[in-house]
Amino acid sequence: MSRLLAITGRSPFSTTEEAFVQDELETMVRHHVDLVVVPTRMATRTPNSGSVTSGLIDHVVAEPLFSPRVLLGAVRTVLRHPVASVRAVTEALVDAGSRRNLAANLISVPKALWLAGYVRTVGATHVHAYWFAHQATIAMIVGRIAGVPWSATGFRWDIDAGNALDAKIRRAAFLRVADELGERILRERVASSDRPDSPVHLIRTGVAMSPPVPSFDGADLPVLAFPGGFVEKKGHRYLAEALRTWADDGRAFELHLFGDGPLRGDLENRFESAGIRGRTTFHGAVELEVLRTFLRERQPIVVLPSIRADDGQEEGIPVSLVEGMANSCPVVSTRTGSIPDLVLDGCGWLVPERDPDALRGALEDVLSRPAHTAEVLLRARDRVAGEFDREVSTMRLVELCGAAG
Repeated sequence: MSRLLAITGRSPFSTTEEAFVQDELETMVRHHVDLVVVPTRMATRTPNSGSVTSGLIDHVVAEPLFSPRVLLGAVRTVLRHPVASVRAVTEALVDAGSRRNLAANLISVPKALWLAGYVRTVGATHVHAYWFAHQATIAMIVGRIAGVPWSATGFRWDIDAGNALDAKIRRAAFLRVADELGERILRERVASSDRPDSPVHLIRTGVAMSPPVPSFDGADLPVLAFPGGFVEKKGHRYLAEALRTWADDGRAFELHLFGDGPLRGDLENRFESAGIRGRTTFHGAVELEVLRTFLRERQPIVVLPSIRADDGQEEGIPVSLVEGMANSCPVVSTRTGSIPDLVLDGCGWLVPERDPDALRGALEDVLSRPAHTAEVLLRARDRVAGEFDREVSTMRLVELCGAAG
């Protein structure tokens, strides 16, 4: 009997982060996977309501980074396995790759040492970490000390961060990515490593499929939804510029933003300057089910004017666009990162990045041709159903972890 131990960042002790990770874990619970979930940290004192309703919380072992139990367990691990502990921790720190990675790994050491002893207590046969960052560092330390195979899922920023990535390539049973850009970057890194045959698997981040909507009728009062963090690569400023003309013409529309982040103040100022602040609703960071309900009930145009940021950050496959397509919403975005790998021809509207005129033109096209838009929605839903169904993608990951275990 195999038992999977999953390491998360904060899920399910968060209401806004890692919703797609929790989706995957809840799918495992529905399929009766023998699962133990260990969040690295806790953003909230209590688990979110979704984890309680789904029964996921019954599989969770939550400990703060530096609880007495963690610290005592770490000491016990060092006393029982002094050589293996020193080697595992040294590798994670020496190969960290940056001061930021080093700090993240360092504060994760006690939890990793505690977990190295805990995996044997619960009989885990495989450890899987979500994120290639310090979560995978914990899994790597656990694997070396406890002798349990481990793997990790990487998304976008955590691949770019390069946190002890060469060591993780060398030690992992396999590494999973969710989009083609991440796959290309990781395979190049693997090819130049001392383990060029390290397995890399592309497994999508899946979503739940809603029943298809055969029509689109949003021209009278256009409703737009922007789901995403307020960070540079999301390209908010270009959305403000794209909608300025609508505001100047007195056109009625609603803009709903779901998310939060460091650029919120700048974004509010830009919307005020563009004359669209009064048409805009900031919902803040919400649980994924709240967003899904809005998509199903309002059928907005999901717009994401993403860019390649000045620091090199760009999109993988945004879960917000996948959710839009799965819920029969038109999606308008840009040809940047891995977005074109999701929004294929005829499945949505893609424009050049940093081009507000092209963005506005795509929005106009969605609204001016409702029959054509309805056809696009059906193709988009078929696209997501064929490759992003969370039931299929989750169980593929489980099978890989079971084989490794």
